[in-house]
Amino acid sequence: MMDLFKKLQGLFGGDNSAEAIEKQMQKMQEQMQAAFGGEETKRGWQPDEGVYYAKGEYDNAVEYNNELICLSNYGLDQMAKMNDAMDAKDYNRAEWVRLEWIEDLKGLREQAAALGAYDGDDRMLKALYQVFDGWEALMKDGYKTLIKMRLDGLRGTPEEQAQLKKNNTILVRLIDNLNDASEEFLDAHGVGDYDYDDDDED
Repeated sequence: MMDLFKKLQGLFGGDNSAEAIEKQMQKMQEQMQAAFGGEETKRGWQPDEGVYYAKGEYDNAVEYNNELICLSNYGLDQMAKMNDAMDAKDYNRAEWVRLEWIEDLKGLREQAAALGAYDGDDRMLKALYQVFDGWEALMKDGYKTLIKMRLDGLRGTPEEQAQLKKNNTILVRLIDNLNDASEEFLDAHGVGDYDYDDDDED
């Protein structure tokens, strides 16, 4: 964690003290706890909302699938933060998001490992690890390059647009592959088009 503090202090100079960074990291950890099942958060399937919330465990193949998908949804939140920073042309904030994303992957991998394979079927787990590996490579290379280009005033140039397109293509491919693995997994366990509402009728 301190390595991240040092990187951010070096990047932002005197504008962000170690105390300010620590507060931001604490807020981030609270958000992560809420996303992945704190004591007072919603857990599992919520029929009134039609939403599944991560609970860190599973009772069947559908819940297992949903637990892993919940972990992958972290990328949606981070990409929204990245896009907000980029749209605001706040490239220091975009760099913060990039570093935060890399830092959080360790915890995401640990949560996935704790869930493990489902009855020996590790196709979903492997697909999720590929997403994590892809994110890490993209944040260390593709987005690092894109942020630097924009800091250098190259936004809108053919080179910058090519890098943006490359990044987006990778992101879409990673999630498409995970979705394909999810469909295969559910089909293999006989729950291809599972509907929670069917449970409510029993």
